[in-house]
Amino acid sequence: MTPGEAALHYASWGWHVLPVVPGSKVPATRHGVHDATTNPETIARWWAANSDFNVGIAAGERSGIVVFDVDPRNGGDASWSNLVGECGGLDGAHALTAGGGEHHLAQWVPGIRSCKLRDGIDLLSDGRYFVAYPSAVEGKTYQWEASADPFAGIAPGRINARMLEVVHKRLSRASERATGAPGNGLISGNRNSGLTSLAGSMRRHGLTEAEILAALQIANETRCDIPLPSSEIQQIARSVSRYEPESDVAASVALGTEAAEAILAPLSEPPEYYLTRASAYLSQPAPIGWVVKHLIPADASTMLVGDSAMGKSFVLIDLVCSIASGMAWMGRKTRSGLAVLLVGEGHWGMRQRVAAWAKHHQVDQLDRLLISNKGIDIDSPAAAAQIIAAVRELEPSEPVVAIGIDTVNTHMSGNENDARDTRNMLLACSIVSRALSCSTVFVHHSGHATDSKSRARGSSAWKASLDASYVVSRDEDGTIEIKSTKMKDAEQPPDFYGRLQKVDLGWVDEDGEPLTGAVFVPVEGHEKRAESNRATGEVNSQAEFEDAWWWKEGVWKGAELLDGEPFVARAKLIDYLVEARKIKRGSASKSASASAEGRLVHKLLGVGKIRSTDDGWVISDPVWASSLLLRRKSDDHTSGENDRSEKFIRKSDRRTTDGQA
Repeated sequence: MTPGEAALHYASWGWHVLPVVPGSKVPATRHGVHDATTNPETIARWWAANSDFNVGIAAGERSGIVVFDVDPRNGGDASWSNLVGECGGLDGAHALTAGGGEHHLAQWVPGIRSCKLRDGIDLLSDGRYFVAYPSAVEGKTYQWEASADPFAGIAPGRINARMLEVVHKRLSRASERATGAPGNGLISGNRNSGLTSLAGSMRRHGLTEAEILAALQIANETRCDIPLPSSEIQQIARSVSRYEPESDVAASVALGTEAAEAILAPLSEPPEYYLTRASAYLSQPAPIGWVVKHLIPADASTMLVGDSAMGKSFVLIDLVCSIASGMAWMGRKTRSGLAVLLVGEGHWGMRQRVAAWAKHHQVDQLDRLLISNKGIDIDSPAAAAQIIAAVRELEPSEPVVAIGIDTVNTHMSGNENDARDTRNMLLACSIVSRALSCSTVFVHHSGHATDSKSRARGSSAWKASLDASYVVSRDEDGTIEIKSTKMKDAEQPPDFYGRLQKVDLGWVDEDGEPLTGAVFVPVEGHEKRAESNRATGEVNSQAEFEDAWWWKEGVWKGAELLDGEPFVARAKLIDYLVEARKIKRGSASKSASASAEGRLVHKLLGVGKIRSTDDGWVISDPVWASSLLLRRKSDDHTSGENDRSEKFIRKSDRRTTDGQA
């Protein structure tokens, strides 16, 4: 039976199906599981486009089934055996997976949500899908177990009462972990009184103002229905701390360590200000922890800074995917675990970037990487609680290693130039990282002025608060340089380099044309550009040409195509340089001349980035062109024109020191 025929059979049973990239578990449609359907015409059209597509089946209410996904590589065999021993078996359709695991199908029951049920057992319900017969991954096929084959009339089993109780208890614990307290625990009435009472209890047991403030900040975000302003939280901690404590539980061994640990459990930070005797400094402290050895510190904040189109997002994707997969990053050991990526825009393009990474590294699942569905103003009330709850809803207990925020300005409601707004944003991020005990990696734009390219745009509070910072830049030949500008508690690492590599995803668009992605890959032995070029503030020619492509009559909505390739007319490039860059028309004309050595067009032609046409140039570099087309396509599905207009306003302020492009 072909995959297309099997998909039609599944659909006839009411199971919603979707195409999956051949040889993988990655959806081949734009919205993944949300595109799953039982419509035979749609299904026939999908498999007519590519008969080798694997078959995915949506779990949950739509298909009327849930799946117990047993992975023996993570202890699933033992966990399933124990579960069946406790609750009894699950008789029904049963598949053997390409990875040596099992899929046990059961009838959907209202209230059952996807979760990690036990070690090596994932319960798949709404929003999840599974790959089914006759799909193949790495040459190994999915097969229905002979005695439990739905093609032989075997239906999904029924979850018995004892197993259902186990599932509901697990879901209940996940909800409690997400909300911070059993039964939700939200304070929706007199929030000030509730938090003051909590603070008073901590003060009676001897906690300091700094410790009380740290605990109240987390409680305010996670337990208050509409959190109080941070100034009010500070006032509560200050007022309560005026009273003398009844005892110091933390210092009292007579009360036992359990009582002390219970009181101090919410706190992960020492007092913000205190004195200690120097003798304590004579012994070696605990070694520095790392997310990436010697590059990204643990329990800290790191920032990737750079102009637009330098590759910052690709670098961040490579980082979080490596953490989630337990792979080294830039040749350095990573701390393996859960990674969270908060994406502010361009989610369609992000899907292709992540898929490209997985295909390049031959990774068939990224369950330990969680990606947001939209941006959120982290510095707004209750946002930190939403993020914490969303993480713990999917993963109630697994440690989080890092949270990536791409970008700062798409996750911040305040003014990045205002020191107070910046501190509020940093405080909100610290609440999330403290609650999840993880590091934060920010992606942010660099300053506008030539002498500000090596630091984050906006308030100086950004730089002061960071534990590590890197500037990401891109040379004319496409090489991406990552340069350390701050490493607070360790030796500053050397520069390292990479480039974007094109990846054929095996996907097609609505016209049947192939879609590609790109992945950041390290490169060795890169010869750096002359430092004199950097010192003069020379604008990156590729970024300049790209800006001209977007620009049209003073707003960012050009993005013309010629035979499907990004195209910039000569007259438009000159107008852009004159009107947006404020360069004299004579100088702009030289920059738009193929024979003007050292100028914009001459440089890009020389390295094969663009190709001449009768009245302009097309971007011929496949990775660069693919990236622009993805962003243009993403803008077609979002209200991106306003973002482009804002970008134009920002970037029109840039100047080169010699007035040349």
